[in-house]
Amino acid sequence: MTKVALRGLLTRKLRSLLTGFAVVIGVAFVVGTLVFTDTIDESFKNLFERTQQGVDVSIERQQAVKSDFSVPPTMPASVLDEVKATPGVAVAEGGVSSDGTLLDKKGKVIVSNGPPTLLISENEEKVFQNLDYEDGSRPTTADQVALDRGTAKKFDFKVGDKVTVSGRAPAKQYTVSGIATIGGQDNLGGARMVAMTLPEAQRMTGHDGYDSISVSTGGADPDTVKSAITQKLGRDYLVRTGKEAAEQQAQDLSDALGFLRVALLIFAGVALLVGGFLIFNTFTVTVAQRTKEFALLRVLGASRGQVLRSVLVETFAVGLIASIIGVLVGLVVAPALAALLRAGGIDLGTTGIVVSPATVIIGLAIGLVATMVSGFVPALRATRVEPVTAMRDAVTPGLKHMGTIRVVGSGLLIALGLVVLFYGLFGGIDSDGTAASLVGLGAVLMMFAFAFLAPLLVRPLARVLGAPMVKLQGLTGVLARENAIRQPQRTAVTAAALMIGLALVVLVSVFAAGLKASITKTVDDQVKAALVVQNQDGFSPIPAEVVTTVGKVPGVADVSSMRFAIGLYKDETETTAVNGIDPKTFNSVLTLKWVDGDASRISAMTDTQTIVESDWAAGRDLKIGDTAEFTTPAGKQASYEITGTFSSQAGLTADVLLPNTSLEKDWEAKDIAYAMAAAAPGTDDDKLAKAANTALKGFPQSEALTKDEFKDNATSSINGLLGLVYGLLLLSVIVALLGIVNTLALSVHERTRELGMLRAVGMSRRQVRRMVRAESVITAGIGAILGIVLGVVFALIISRPLAEQGFVFTLPIGTLLLFFVLAAIAGVVAAIPPARRASKVDVLRAVTTE
Repeated sequence: MTKVALRGLLTRKLRSLLTGFAVVIGVAFVVGTLVFTDTIDESFKNLFERTQQGVDVSIERQQAVKSDFSVPPTMPASVLDEVKATPGVAVAEGGVSSDGTLLDKKGKVIVSNGPPTLLISENEEKVFQNLDYEDGSRPTTADQVALDRGTAKKFDFKVGDKVTVSGRAPAKQYTVSGIATIGGQDNLGGARMVAMTLPEAQRMTGHDGYDSISVSTGGADPDTVKSAITQKLGRDYLVRTGKEAAEQQAQDLSDALGFLRVALLIFAGVALLVGGFLIFNTFTVTVAQRTKEFALLRVLGASRGQVLRSVLVETFAVGLIASIIGVLVGLVVAPALAALLRAGGIDLGTTGIVVSPATVIIGLAIGLVATMVSGFVPALRATRVEPVTAMRDAVTPGLKHMGTIRVVGSGLLIALGLVVLFYGLFGGIDSDGTAASLVGLGAVLMMFAFAFLAPLLVRPLARVLGAPMVKLQGLTGVLARENAIRQPQRTAVTAAALMIGLALVVLVSVFAAGLKASITKTVDDQVKAALVVQNQDGFSPIPAEVVTTVGKVPGVADVSSMRFAIGLYKDETETTAVNGIDPKTFNSVLTLKWVDGDASRISAMTDTQTIVESDWAAGRDLKIGDTAEFTTPAGKQASYEITGTFSSQAGLTADVLLPNTSLEKDWEAKDIAYAMAAAAPGTDDDKLAKAANTALKGFPQSEALTKDEFKDNATSSINGLLGLVYGLLLLSVIVALLGIVNTLALSVHERTRELGMLRAVGMSRRQVRRMVRAESVITAGIGAILGIVLGVVFALIISRPLAEQGFVFTLPIGTLLLFFVLAAIAGVVAAIPPARRASKVDVLRAVTTE
């Protein structure tokens, strides 16, 4: 039976190829994601190992509150003297590093949505000098800097050129003294590096002490010295060996980028799910077409088990070969994913690829499991063929009378999916990952419910979609419609594959449209300021001195800044976002949606008082007059009296509002997230923004936007992310279209005699092609309608918890119509190969085919 199965594969090469391609796509996406993220992890590990070269012991301030991408607080300069006096310390040197801004030769800010521009102090002690200068030398004066080789190449900087850099201090022009690498490599994980002398780096970053201290033991045991330093400095400091520090830094960054791995694997899972429908449909049709073949095997003595094994052998062979190819293709997908993320503004600067044995094993296992699970039911059907069937013509069965079972089963599955989905949304689950998993599981259950119900919807939908075809094409349109209806199970499964991909595209589109509408409405309703001053990248902080600078611009009546920090409420492990505000000027630029209190509560706020979001307070059983206790990033315990509650709209503010003076003192929040400026009556906003940007020349990373510009900036960021998501979902849509190609090709093969008869009675080749194309358009149209409906339903359900936070549910009608049209066009394109094959059927041979 194994030989029979393998020969069957070789005689149906096209079918096997198209089926296997779905597995290849899914496996390649999974393997590409794992290779890509493993490469990132290895790149950062190597980078941190290079930066710790010569460091036996590393010292930082302990982070009382830690989150992704958070940095330790600055240490007092006196700590270095204590470290130097510790037995076993041969050499100790302090350094600083912080995010900054670099301008290109044209004076434009180098903006990145990913890794930052790092301002670092160059080591003076030779034992710690990990920068290798291929051209020029290290900076020795306050007017010199060194650039990393990758940045110098990309932006055409050479030794002796002038370069402008800014940080917390205003922008300053420096001379490039050298072009450097770390350990001889360009790759800095996508970041840009500007090295300065220590005093200049401290001035530019605003760090009075040190961010880290490096220690060389001069041959003494690093662990012994580490213990001695730990005992001397106490638990407020994190003391590690150089190796431990490099490993932990790499692990922290890997954990912070974990969301990227999860997101990419979700898209890979979608492609595999869609591919599963293609595999299931293909084997279902081919098993039905081979009914006589299986019956003859039964007549010759083959048992049901042998027939089952023969079909499973075919399935296994397709899955194994496709999985191997998928693993190989995944090596190409990895750099393609990096390029796609770079196009979306996320440059992680990976070099080379890292392929672990685990990645290969996972890829093979996923491909085989997906194929075997999808092919098992069709294989089981093959065992039910009775020997007497060999005496009859094999006819692919239509939809059995299972209407009631399908309706009830789909209803139960939809109900279960809704329960799981709503529990993930409203169940009060502490873990975001668990909640997201439940939402995803609920969505998958609902997708299967729609796919199970789809055969009952094929007939009415095909008649509606086929009506224009009948009017435009006449007889060929009628035949196309009837062909789609004839095998509703096959049509439904083919359409369901497209439904899944399109449902996710629609969900993202509707959600993005709602997010844009929410931002626009919230800004219009609550922002009274004429200007919003923010970092040009849209998320990084800006220097506090920006507030004073903007306040001096003629026409500005008031300026209010907002800081950002994270803390731990009482004994919670999940961090709470906190905003610092200027109580005296806040009400002139922003209006809150009050639940308990009014604007006077903010004006009267003291350093020991807070305003909190109503849902945040309700979840912790807090009310007006209660005390909210926090652990700050500086390790301090701070308590605040709650004097008012508000409803946060579209994430305009954090859950907790505190005075800026408190954030500076107890939370060590030196930078501001953004600032808002109120204009004097009669001031033109556009002219005011121009004047503010002129005044901000010393802080080029900052930009002043009018309200309209601020809204446009926010929505354009959403559009950029939307394009990235579309690109990732495109693979699943391609797999779905391959399903249409595969199904039509099998259908053409199955209807060889029918096509021959049609040609014999006068149908032209062109009419045959039009008929097959029309059938493809109807199938794609059914998938599009189901996908659009399902996507809108998902968006409506998922957006409900956000309604109270100002989310505006909006249907982008034009976009949805465009998706439907594109689906129809894709159906035409997918039908080209099968249509050509159908039109080339030999009439005499076809009419004699059994």
